[in-house]
Amino acid sequence: MIRVLLCCDFDTVRKRLQEKLEENGLCIVEEGEDAALFIPRLTRTGWEREVIERSRVCGTAVIVSKESVPLAEELLAGSGAAVLPSDVALPVLLGVLRAEAKAGERLFAVSGEIDRLREKLRTEKLISRAKLVLMVRGMNEEEAHRFLEKQAMDRRISRAAVAEEVLRGK
Repeated sequence: MIRVLLCCDFDTVRKRLQEKLEENGLCIVEEGEDAALFIPRLTRTGWEREVIERSRVCGTAVIVSKESVPLAEELLAGSGAAVLPSDVALPVLLGVLRAEAKAGERLFAVSGEIDRLREKLRTEKLISRAKLVLMVRGMNEEEAHRFLEKQAMDRRISRAAVAEEVLRGK
């Protein structure tokens, strides 16, 4: 079951849409969503920031009036949010929400990989700085590398921990 966060500035539209989505097997939630559906009042300040922020964590769709689609697309360019006209057919909306939920799953997986790569880069920079310190103390690059590796293995700690000690002057 797809969990949908429904953000609608129009109460009557929200109630009708919530009923339709639930009748079609989607679950409306307040948090922990797979996809988010926004129906903003375009005169409300900041609605586009909310959509962009949400699109960083899950698949997102926005419904606006037909004549406002180009403006919404321009404001949300690059966010990955799907912009739909207000007369969108229910089967199309359901398909978009399912696709956005899948996109959100991929986004979550990719963001985890990005976090892992950022940490690896941080560690490699730390080790490189420690090697430079050791080289200033008289070792060549190969000796500095072997020193960090051997200390880590002999003491059963990470190379990053040894590098931090070197940088602290221990």
